[in-house]
Amino acid sequence: MFLRWAAERQPFKFDDDEQHFNATLAKLLKPRYVGSQGHAEVRDFIEKELKRLEFTTLQNDFQEGVNLTNLVGFWNMGARFFLMLTCHYDSKRPENGTTDEFLSATENAVSCAIILNVAKTLKQFLIDKWSEKNSFGLAFIFFDGHNPLSADPYDENQLMGARHFIDDEFIPLESMALAVTLSYIGAPNQSFLSYYEVTNDLHNMIADIELNLRKSGQLDDCHVLFEKKKHYDNDLLDDHILFDELDVPVLHVGPKEFPHVLYTAADNVENLQYPTIRNMIKIIRSFVHNFFQMWHSFIKLREISEIDYDFYDD
Repeated sequence: MFLRWAAERQPFKFDDDEQHFNATLAKLLKPRYVGSQGHAEVRDFIEKELKRLEFTTLQNDFQEGVNLTNLVGFWNMGARFFLMLTCHYDSKRPENGTTDEFLSATENAVSCAIILNVAKTLKQFLIDKWSEKNSFGLAFIFFDGHNPLSADPYDENQLMGARHFIDDEFIPLESMALAVTLSYIGAPNQSFLSYYEVTNDLHNMIADIELNLRKSGQLDDCHVLFEKKKHYDNDLLDDHILFDELDVPVLHVGPKEFPHVLYTAADNVENLQYPTIRNMIKIIRSFVHNFFQMWHSFIKLREISEIDYDFYDD
């Protein structure tokens, strides 16, 4: 009941900024496998954009034969608990002997651009409502080293960024309230299901948010994205898997199937479905906003006692 109330309550008016999203995506759409010039350019762009949006920005550097860098933008860095929105920014290296350039639009460029656009369009709400006394903070995390460093298709050494982030305790496990991972977004006719029992109620809340945004005429005309269907034990691989293994509640905002263009030269801007993307931005932004308001009710997922409930002033 409370989750439905949170999904329906919309006290803050958000201004969309599609121009910002398009410009951001254009900066990301380049081959960016580890060690490439595009990889360094995208890393620097994400860091500069987080700083421009006034997030406290830190690097989580590590080595795996080469230098790798996770990027984190904090809002209320001194908080006790964090809602984490994550994606990875490196792209797949072309296999040996090929000249394919993977722009990796659905693999991660769209997800990174969505998170940065959510940060941009949430900013005024954060300034107005999120004081340093809050026990709850936001962390926007961009993982490096998601893909294997070699072009060997059988190389399974992946998810390095998330693994090092956890090992370094960059955010302590006990402070991770929820990890929301965005991936493989932007292809036509995608459906997003509930992959974890512990966060099924939150998935349903997102579905309710989409329904209410649609009823109020705020969404583009396209199919329903979030279905109230359970798909446990059938999730696609991404960085959130490592957090789930350590009992951090996770939401994977990823489709039930990989895009057909994934890891091909066709994974580019021409094959994106923009109504889906525009709707996803609005839904995720509203989810973050609503999660903030119902924070003290959700924290039970972490089984933490003695919570500071004075986190929100209407």
